[in-house]
Amino acid sequence: MPLRAHKLGTTTFFVVGALALGVPAAGISAAGCASNSDKLSELEQEYEEALKAQKKRKPAECRPGINEPCYEGPEGTVGRGICAEGSRTCDENGFWLACAEQSLPAPKELCNKIDDDCNGTVDDGFQREGTKCWAGEGECRSEGTYRCSSDQTVSECNAPVIAPSKEICDGKDNDCDGQTDEDDTEGTGGECATGQKGICAEGTLKCIAGGIQRMPRQTRTVEWCDNKLDDDCDGRTDEKDCSVKDGV
Repeated sequence: MPLRAHKLGTTTFFVVGALALGVPAAGISAAGCASNSDKLSELEQEYEEALKAQKKRKPAECRPGINEPCYEGPEGTVGRGICAEGSRTCDENGFWLACAEQSLPAPKELCNKIDDDCNGTVDDGFQREGTKCWAGEGECRSEGTYRCSSDQTVSECNAPVIAPSKEICDGKDNDCDGQTDEDDTEGTGGECATGQKGICAEGTLKCIAGGIQRMPRQTRTVEWCDNKLDDDCDGRTDEKDCSVKDGV
């Protein structure tokens, strides 16, 4: 909107539509530009503030038959999401009727791709639809995406459900319990001969690194004297360089 300048005495008035702003003539040069940049900045600021004030809508005077936009929702919500203005009419007695056909914020946000509470965010409080998600553990882990539930109250992961299987010795979590090749894995736990000597000869079947191994029940140690055991599993008992336990 163009500025129109009018001079009255020592004051120059700038007219914007029906809005007039005045500044002393000393602050304006013959060419219409401010000779003082500070005063010009103040004028521009005053001009902007005046325009903002002009845009603020004041309620119309109630005269029979006229109507005006209306909105009774919280400040800052109109025009967001589902929220929209309605209108009200002045009755024949000069009283405003109720605001009709306005759309106010919903009591709570739903999972429906709509900003129901008019706060500027769609489906806030829910996982955004289409976001990746996962379900299950181990070999039961599967990938999907979030989708709004049919009743629109929650966002659900549509990752397929995979049933667990019996745990076997393969380095995988087959039964989907968060553990891999645990002690009750099929084929483990039984007694066995390790093929080693001394206290290392008797063993147990265990799943190690994805395969069933014969593991000694007792771990080899230094050779102890006078216990008649082959502690270091070398096939000899209480040899000359054996160790004596303290207090024996």
